[in-house]
Amino acid sequence: MALQILPRPLPQVTFSRDVGADAIRPEHRSGELVRVRSGAYIHDVPDAAPWQRREREALGRCVAVARQLTCEFVFSHISAALIHGCWIWQLDDKTHITQPLNPSTGSSADVRRHVAEVPPGDVVVVNGLRVTALVRTIEDCALTMHPRDALVIADSALRILAAPSRRERANAAGRVERVRRELVERLARKPGARGIVRARAVVKYADAFSESAWETVLRWIAVSRGLPAPVTQYRVVTHRGTYFSDLAWTFRTVDPGGRTLREWTLHVEFDGRIKYANGGADASRAMVDEKLREDAIRALGDDVRRFDQGDVRDEEGTFRRLRAAFPAAMVTALRPVAGLMVPGGPEARRRPRHASPGTPGHQTPR
Repeated sequence: MALQILPRPLPQVTFSRDVGADAIRPEHRSGELVRVRSGAYIHDVPDAAPWQRREREALGRCVAVARQLTCEFVFSHISAALIHGCWIWQLDDKTHITQPLNPSTGSSADVRRHVAEVPPGDVVVVNGLRVTALVRTIEDCALTMHPRDALVIADSALRILAAPSRRERANAAGRVERVRRELVERLARKPGARGIVRARAVVKYADAFSESAWETVLRWIAVSRGLPAPVTQYRVVTHRGTYFSDLAWTFRTVDPGGRTLREWTLHVEFDGRIKYANGGADASRAMVDEKLREDAIRALGDDVRRFDQGDVRDEEGTFRRLRAAFPAAMVTALRPVAGLMVPGGPEARRRPRHASPGTPGHQTPR
C-alpha cells in the first residue's frame, strides 16, 4: 500500500475573549492550556514528542490567526505546507500569510506577511482554512526557504499530488512530471526573482518517491555536494524476495573497448529505529529481518550503507561516509549544485571544488 500523506488535524483553540480571562488563568498556570498567541490557547498533550508539540502549537496559531485577523489573506509558505500535511524539517515561530496589500496598521510579531496577489486558482480550503494550493506552496517555499527545508516540503507535496507507489513506479512517473513541468513553467514567469536559482534546483531534484523527511535530507546531503542523484525506493530482487532501498546508485566498470567488466549497486538505507523502539520479541524479529535482508542484498555483490538520525544531523560527516562508498574515480572532482547549497554558508566554505563523474574506462553511475 502506498504511503499516504494527509492534512494534519487542527487543534481546538480556546479564546479568552469567548470564555473570559478568569476561566483561562487556572488551566494556563497548571500547564493544561498552552498559549499559542495573544488571547488564544490549546490543550497540552503531555505524551506528545517535542516536534509534535511544536507542530500542534503552530497549527493552533494558524487557527487563532484565521479567527483574529480581519484582512484578506491566505495561509502560505511553510504554514500552508504544515496545514496540507507536508513534511516539515524545521519550523519557525511565525505564521506565514500572503495578502494583496501591506497592512495599514502595525503587524503582529508572530505573523510573517508576504505581499502578493494570489489568484483564485491558487487558493484551496483545507480543514476550513484558506491556504495556497500545493503547487503554489512548493513554489513559494522553494523561492524563500533553505534548499534542504524546501526540498523536504517539495518531496512530500509531490507525493500528495502524484500519489506514487513504489511497486507501480511507471504509472506515477507521468503524474510527477506533469506537476514538475507546471512548476518549471511558473518559475519561468519569474526570471530574475530573488531565490530563483534555488527554486529551480529544488524543483529539478524534488522526488515524489521519497518516503520520509529523513530520506529526503539524506538525499539532499548527497546531491547538493555533487554526487549524482540516486534512485529512490530502488527495487532489488534477491533470493529472499523483493526489497526496496531508500536510495541507490548503480555503477559499472568498463574496459577500454566499452565492455562491462562489473556492475553493482550501492544501497543506502535510513534507519529511524522506530520499529525497534518498543523492544521485546517484535524488535528482535525486526533486527533479524533487517540482517537477513541486508545479507541477501550483499549476496548480489552489492554494497549496503546504513544511516540513522544522528548521522543525518551531522551533514558533513554523512557526506564523507557517502563519498567514501563511491568509486574513487567519481569523487576526485565533485562540484556542489548551485541552488542546493547556501552561498557562503559553512557547508559551501568547507566544500572542495569537484567535477562531473565518470568517463568510459572509469566507474560511472548508470
